[in-house]
Amino acid sequence: MRPSHFARLLYLISVLTDFSGFVVVFAVSRGLAEAGAEPWYLGLAGAGLSLTVSVSSILSGLLANRFDSRAIFVLGAVTIGASAALCGLGDSSTSWFLPGYWLLGAGLGFVYPPLIAWLNRGTRTDGDGRDVSRRVILFCVAWNTGMMAGQLTAGSLFEFGPKLTFLVAFAVAAVNALLVGIAARALPVVHEGSQAEVSTPAGNLSAERATRFKRLSWIANLGGMFGGSLVIHLLPDLAVSIGIEADRHGSLLACWRAVIIATYLLMHLTNFWHFLFRVSSVSQALGALGLIVISLADSAATCLVGLALLGQLVGFNYFSGLFYSTMGSPQPNRALAAGLHEGTLAAGMACGTILGGVLGSLFDQRLPYQLAALLLFLLLALQSAICWRWRRNGD
Repeated sequence: MRPSHFARLLYLISVLTDFSGFVVVFAVSRGLAEAGAEPWYLGLAGAGLSLTVSVSSILSGLLANRFDSRAIFVLGAVTIGASAALCGLGDSSTSWFLPGYWLLGAGLGFVYPPLIAWLNRGTRTDGDGRDVSRRVILFCVAWNTGMMAGQLTAGSLFEFGPKLTFLVAFAVAAVNALLVGIAARALPVVHEGSQAEVSTPAGNLSAERATRFKRLSWIANLGGMFGGSLVIHLLPDLAVSIGIEADRHGSLLACWRAVIIATYLLMHLTNFWHFLFRVSSVSQALGALGLIVISLADSAATCLVGLALLGQLVGFNYFSGLFYSTMGSPQPNRALAAGLHEGTLAAGMACGTILGGVLGSLFDQRLPYQLAALLLFLLLALQSAICWRWRRNGD
């Protein structure tokens, strides 16, 4: 298979992976909310999913450097289908429902680190980073398109029942697993860590700066996805209490995702944000403001404003983190760098959903969003202290 065809296939797999995955996420979270599940239970469900994504992403990155990354890739795709099937065969009262849902996280975590490493094979990390940015933007648009389409589809299908929603997720996951198998057979190199090519030459100033900024991005990931997780896993509870219907709920999430994609496009087309912490600081402050707006929302319109402000932060953190992880890592370590990037995002999600769920049950369903805003400001202060130390040491 020609390299360009192989890359297109990987982008298509990204679309289908997130489509099927987030049909399941929407169906489970909305179904639990409509069934009257307490916020702590919604938080537990979301935290378990995020924790499995975090652990499996890091594990996938480590294994891809030592073993056949094709096997990890295929296992992840099959696991996503198995999760959709298990959720569809039962309901929230069955003993396997939550473990089956959490299995989805393992599937997502196994798919993406090797996929990201293959997409970035051979990219140049010197100069202005345009080669890296081009591949990152295509990947980001691909998986976000899949997520947005999945949320819209799930919102429309859910009124006909969760069984049909899970069936659609399983069917798409099955097609995706077939394409993953085709991609794995076409892969020319199977051991990421065995590659001699290292595309980050010694003395590359851009790569050295990216190495520092990718560590800052890991901290930013924790705060940004702490808030983002509340939208994915706990917003259904707030939406039901406000009176937002399932289809409108799906539309709100799709608009949130559209803002994220627009942020990716802006970052790809410009470079004003490269290696500038003050740009990241403004983005994080606006994200915190968005969380406060969501905590005060009493209508879909108010929610949309808050989601837009938060969405630009989620987009900024993801794109910049993946950009710096690729720029600051040699080819053999890119699967591991991608795993750490995805793992810190998922760790933030796990903390956000479990703490948010507990606080929502004990106190008020709006309090978690205010806590997330406070955490963003605290982590921003930590990043500022690290940058100040760099400047003091002349880095």
